[in-house]
Amino acid sequence: MKLIYKTFFTIAIVGASITAQAETTKDCMLKGTVQRSGEGTEERVGVKFHSMERYDTEANCRQRRGEKMQFKLPSDPRLQDAPAGTDVEFRYREDDKGNAETQLLSVGA
Repeated sequence: MKLIYKTFFTIAIVGASITAQAETTKDCMLKGTVQRSGEGTEERVGVKFHSMERYDTEANCRQRRGEKMQFKLPSDPRLQDAPAGTDVEFRYREDDKGNAETQLLSVGA
């Protein structure tokens, strides 16, 4: 009988921890172009974004007018080596706790 209670208790704890994980509140596809500034070792690579849409049909990608999304570009050699003006696509995900993740999907597509 104790084994049954221990098993049930373990299942309840595992179930509670799974539901306590953060859910994705924003999942967007960001499109932009590579921008370069500076010269030599001081050269910086950035991206100027021109569009944002849902990553897929089920995703939520709401952004209020005037609300900023700030994130650090992932350090990816494809991005660092891309010439200025190259089109790039990113996936931006944010959970209900405010944690954000950005993934480079394509360069020059």
